[in-house]
Amino acid sequence: MEQGNSDSSGKQKSRQEEKSRRMRREIVNAAISVLHEQGYHRASIKKIAERSAFSQGALQHHFPTKNDLMQHVLERLLRKSVTLTQDWIAEQGGANIQLGALTQSWWRLQIRSPEFLAMVEILVASRTEETLRGRLRHAFEDYMQQISALLARHTNSDEADAADAAMLARVTRCMLFGFITYDGLFLSEEEMEAYVANWAKYLDFVQMGLAA
Repeated sequence: MEQGNSDSSGKQKSRQEEKSRRMRREIVNAAISVLHEQGYHRASIKKIAERSAFSQGALQHHFPTKNDLMQHVLERLLRKSVTLTQDWIAEQGGANIQLGALTQSWWRLQIRSPEFLAMVEILVASRTEETLRGRLRHAFEDYMQQISALLARHTNSDEADAADAAMLARVTRCMLFGFITYDGLFLSEEEMEAYVANWAKYLDFVQMGLAA
């Protein structure tokens, strides 16, 4: 009898945990949508709750403050960025990846997405919100270290060249971040594609020089 009660309790707990995970996913997706459409400062807890179809109270049960939610959103998006990069590297065979091709992949699969633009909104807001910036710092630095480690493993280069490749990748991420935030607001799709393609060619040229 005790075993039966234990099994029932375990199943109920599992269902509750799955329901909680589903709610958190839906809330995060709603937050991304509102951030993308309306920007950080207009993305209130109330608006995100309305978009998620949950009550504000239910939302704040999972994320008591806006900073809690924004931190969770950013961490989720950074993890997804690492996963997408890993998947792309695997598709290339996992060895001797080209920085130019990686840049094109980042641009096509990540930078142009609503998710990335939502992440931009959070990061830009953290410039003037010190508390938020403090909460995001570790996640962002950990993300950059993971990307650097991926490149070190998959560029077929010695330690010094791997460090140079990681530096170029970081500069590229910063450039694409700024590009989509500023220049991209006033350029056509064709102009943006041309700039990214030319930068990718430059990276390939530099990478060949590193390998020589």
